[in-house]
Amino acid sequence: MAQKELSLHITGMTCAACSSRVEKVLNKMDAVEAQVNLATESAKVQYDQGTVTPEDIIGKIEKIGYGVEVEKEEFDITGMTCATCSSRIEKVLNKMPGVETATVNLATESASVSFYAGMVDEADIIGKVANLGYSATVKQSK
Repeated sequence: MAQKELSLHITGMTCAACSSRVEKVLNKMDAVEAQVNLATESAKVQYDQGTVTPEDIIGKIEKIGYGVEVEKEEFDITGMTCATCSSRIEKVLNKMPGVETATVNLATESASVSFYAGMVDEADIIGKVANLGYSATVKQSK
């Protein structure tokens, strides 16, 4: 099976016992090897993608009372001509592993995407939109 590596930013850990608990729980999962670092509030997780999904790993962390940091980014989308275009982009982005939520607005030609850093990044999202035949860029703050 294919081994994958995942880097997650864990929230809510306050002491060595917290990081130890997260690491212990993750390592009890089938086909998962995890190292959790309290100082950097991060977890490096190697897993067998045929056995476990990143969503399973995140769910396990959240179930024991900790969180996984979610990033939010705004994108300018060009090339959309109708509601079907925006709906198609939104549907595809929401199915991407690592994307928590995506909303696309035809009127403002924009997308708002919340995602787990370490699983997906801005370039992955832009590439996915480009594969659909549209153009996406990270919205510049003014």
